[in-house]
Amino acid sequence: MSLLATLRKHKAAFGVSSVVNIGSILFGFDTGIAGGVVALGSFKEEFNLAGSATEYANASSNVVALLNAGAFFGALVPPLVTEFIGRKSLLTIAGLLFLLGGILQVASSGPTLGMVYGGRVVAGLGVGMISNVAPVFVAECAPRFLRGVMMSLFELFLVSGGMLAYWATYGSSLHIAATSTQWRTPLSLQIVLAAIVLISSLFLTESPRWLAKQARYDEATKTLCYLRSATAESNEIKEEMAEIRAQIQEELTIARGRTIREIFQRQNFIRILWALAIGVFAMWCGHNAILYYAPVVFAQIGYTSQNSALMASGIFTCIKFASTIIFILGGVHFLRRKTLLIGGAFFMGVFLFSLGAILATHPPTTPGNGAGSPSAQAMMALIYLYVVAYSISWGPLQWVYIGEIFPVRIRDYGMAIGAANIWLWNFVVSKITPIAILQIGWKTWLIFAACNIAAALLTCLLPETKDLSLEQMDILFGVVDERTRQRNIETNMQAGVEKGLSISK
Repeated sequence: MSLLATLRKHKAAFGVSSVVNIGSILFGFDTGIAGGVVALGSFKEEFNLAGSATEYANASSNVVALLNAGAFFGALVPPLVTEFIGRKSLLTIAGLLFLLGGILQVASSGPTLGMVYGGRVVAGLGVGMISNVAPVFVAECAPRFLRGVMMSLFELFLVSGGMLAYWATYGSSLHIAATSTQWRTPLSLQIVLAAIVLISSLFLTESPRWLAKQARYDEATKTLCYLRSATAESNEIKEEMAEIRAQIQEELTIARGRTIREIFQRQNFIRILWALAIGVFAMWCGHNAILYYAPVVFAQIGYTSQNSALMASGIFTCIKFASTIIFILGGVHFLRRKTLLIGGAFFMGVFLFSLGAILATHPPTTPGNGAGSPSAQAMMALIYLYVVAYSISWGPLQWVYIGEIFPVRIRDYGMAIGAANIWLWNFVVSKITPIAILQIGWKTWLIFAACNIAAALLTCLLPETKDLSLEQMDILFGVVDERTRQRNIETNMQAGVEKGLSISK
């Protein structure tokens, strides 16, 4: 089937994937906006942060870290309510939280940061819910051979949000006078984005696998027909529905009605451990330290003026955006998950080791090593090469891998644990980064570099999931053997044929 024919056939699935992932634009915007806004002189003046480097480092880390704290708890919400409401309704709730959080942040005023902090926590709840629901929603709607591409749109949209955040802040810095309007303007964009998320979620179809989990098989079949542009009588739909039924029946037989305790069965617990490992190393690779505090990082390597640091940060997000597009068009579809993760971690480690070494031997405080010097340009190039390596590996794949490995009955719990783990370590990294840069300087990057090399070694053992259906993950992780699964699929298909014959009579 040609590329054009494939896109035409699966246009509904691509549409659902795009609408679901609109939430990740706001996710990226909210995580990217804080570092730039807090670095604005008008924000520092409003909240009395201009006098002390330590006080500024603590306040900026709080503004970033509180979003991550809210996201930790938001990621835990879906499994608690998924028996009652579906993926679609959870996206609507997340949109409402984004809207309320944005309003609180824009309405805040100095000298205290209380409303900013409160708005960040509320918005963080929405971010956490999106980080849990969106990858799962897309994985459950996508055909197996396009799942990597469609799930990677999550990262592309997330990067788009971060890029919008930095350029909006840069534009405000250049063209708006240094008053409260200057920092409120970029923050107010999240209200517009939240409204888009809220409205678009109302027009989505529900996940077919969530419907099947609720034993609403007729609705699941109808939804799957819509997503695959096929009829209920087609072999494609019959086979996929039979595979979905077979997995649910196998899980029910093994678990004997249990749900959360299934997580601790050996094969499922191995998946939890892999999800935790991927999350830990994704957070300790150093990317978010640069993303959240890009103006501070670029000031550390010599670009000390407000506008030059924001410009360098904006270029960082553009390179990240372009690299993610390359990943979606080529890498994720043709290369194994394991290959990309190992290669990405290795090169990120090399680039950060080099960054730390140059920063140690050519400190920007030494005359001749400031902005525009060979050492400063080399460090900037290393940061940009680093983000390319991240954007074609760990950036998108952390969400793809965690979102696809769990079986349907515990997918909400597994994704909640994986996402909450990411946000926990995100909180830790975002809290300590500005303080670490202030206290230990170049050694900060050596710590992140060492974590990347460790990640490259660990992922050599990673189970490969490329081109497998969500239901085949049970075979990969040893829950059921391939022969038994095929027998169960054939039984379900035969049952479907017999049901059709009885209806026709």
